[in-house]
Amino acid sequence: MAPKARRYAQAIFGIASQSDTLDEWAADMDMLAQTLGDDDFAALLEAPQVPSVVKMRGVDTVLAEVGDLARNLAKLLVTHRSPRLAPAIRDEYRAMLDTERGIARANIVTATPVDDALRAEIVARLTALVGQEVDATWREEPEILGGMVARVGDHLVDGSVRSKLQALRQTLGRPAAIPVGDDTDP
Repeated sequence: MAPKARRYAQAIFGIASQSDTLDEWAADMDMLAQTLGDDDFAALLEAPQVPSVVKMRGVDTVLAEVGDLARNLAKLLVTHRSPRLAPAIRDEYRAMLDTERGIARANIVTATPVDDALRAEIVARLTALVGQEVDATWREEPEILGGMVARVGDHLVDGSVRSKLQALRQTLGRPAAIPVGDDTDP
């Protein structure tokens, strides 16, 4: 499904770039993803017993706030019985937009809440690491026990207490390597 979503996103990105409407398309794609990604609405739009004219009227009504081209995309997805593809298209579009703007998305997990000053310091260090502006999403997971885990693209920074304890367990669980002298010693 990802290649199909990527093709749609590339077409949308091309249109948005040419018409200088990148941000408008981003907002429209958020709305499409939220609306068409809704299980109940998507099930209605995919139901073969619901007439196409009813489905299209529903799309026009529910997505009245989005641009005409975005609404046409929604109708195309409905016609092809793939409205649930909208969230994946949105994600692909966002990734292209981030690349265009030199932004890297980071997912950061901490065991406890982190104050704004420490957040800013972490983001600054991640920015230096990846060489791009970092837009961070924060989440708390007490299971990591302490420290933090950050993922930025292909980079993983795991400074969690949990991973350090796991590494220590592995080290202590293995027999220690004893250096063997060389046979030429007298």
